[in-house]
Amino acid sequence: MFEQNNKPELTSRQKEILNLLRKGLTNNEICKTLNISPNTVKAHLAHIYKILEVTNRTEAVSSKINETVNDTDLQKDLIILFLKQNDLTAYPKANGLYYSLMEALHQYRIFRLLDTVDPKNEPAFTIDVTAAKDKDESLFLSIRIGSTREILWTTSIKVNSDNISELAQKTAMSLYRNFKLATAKMIHTPQSPVPYWWFATAHCAIKFENRNKETFNYCKDMLWPLASGEIYSEQAIYTLSLGYYFAILNNWGNTEAYTKQLAEFARKTMSNAPYSIYSQMIMALYNIVVGDKAEAIAYFNQVIKTNPQTITARLLLIQIYMLTGQNDKALELTDESERLIPENALQASFKHGKALILLLQGKYEECINLSKQILLYTSKTPVLRLFIIFCSNKLDRTDESKAQIKELYKENPNFDKTYLDQILKGVCPQLRTLFMDNLQNLFEKK
Repeated sequence: MFEQNNKPELTSRQKEILNLLRKGLTNNEICKTLNISPNTVKAHLAHIYKILEVTNRTEAVSSKINETVNDTDLQKDLIILFLKQNDLTAYPKANGLYYSLMEALHQYRIFRLLDTVDPKNEPAFTIDVTAAKDKDESLFLSIRIGSTREILWTTSIKVNSDNISELAQKTAMSLYRNFKLATAKMIHTPQSPVPYWWFATAHCAIKFENRNKETFNYCKDMLWPLASGEIYSEQAIYTLSLGYYFAILNNWGNTEAYTKQLAEFARKTMSNAPYSIYSQMIMALYNIVVGDKAEAIAYFNQVIKTNPQTITARLLLIQIYMLTGQNDKALELTDESERLIPENALQASFKHGKALILLLQGKYEECINLSKQILLYTSKTPVLRLFIIFCSNKLDRTDESKAQIKELYKENPNFDKTYLDQILKGVCPQLRTLFMDNLQNLFEKK
């Protein structure tokens, strides 16, 4: 259990304000959001600082969640309620898609799905389901927050294919993505329909898409209590492990210490739930950073077999196939993923993988252009700088290569050959030689 707190607890309003602080809102923005006066906000902040034993908003934001969240909320189910608005049995294909969609969502192993209203179980999200037929049968879906009438997202799916399973998987990815996006924008309180573990993990998963060291530290503070307590969230420990993986990949700190922590997460999850896709994902991440890419491939393939909708596993596996010289498998998985993954579910990491593929295919100009696009919102990602430097060297663009090297060291002052060796662990010898030969100017005297 989390340690008992003998200090006074925050009120519901104070918890709301603390969560707004964690989202980065200013005092004026909090006033507008909660419709309260500036003096009231200042008074609440003073009480929050006193209760949390901190002196400023930065320390308050970094305070541990056991001050604001209880064990009951941590164990609460993430309930999705499906409400049929008409008789689906009159539409056999749409009805088949509906049940395949329910099965696809079950594969995430985090939702509790209901199809009837239960006053004892408040849903996190409600999905209104309607079937209709014009030329083809269609299934209409609308997502609402909890039991409210506020519609977050709506879509219509034409069921004109016999491949119902693939269509259901694609729809499940869209729903999952929209659940995360909606949750990341919420203000969590004890009365929120979503459990805290889901709020924290969805919030951090979206933040991790714009990778930077500040985001990692912010999410580490938020997720650590969920990942380290006796009652812990499997989703939280997986999301935090993904953060440590990004931190190692992007050289955001002590990579040796981060690798040891990732190993501890892998040990803990495999001890508790060895067949969980989230435990296997953590094992795959750990094996990547220690250079055992063959073992990582095995874990990723098992994850995709269990849940074909696991986008991160697909994207990382594509990259590893390319780095280990298995180009045919990489391109096959790329084609399958581009067909299966809906546009709204594509993450920034997919573009990272695409940039690497373009580089290894010798499409240097395209790789440079795509890498520069991604760097517009992830300027401190050294791997993308390395892609541009590699391609610039191949194209004999000396000035551009030098400019990118300058930016690389500016954004990552601790970059060195050890870090490059870390990235290339487990890469096939031919590609390793190719990268090292074409990045030699990284370490020339300035």
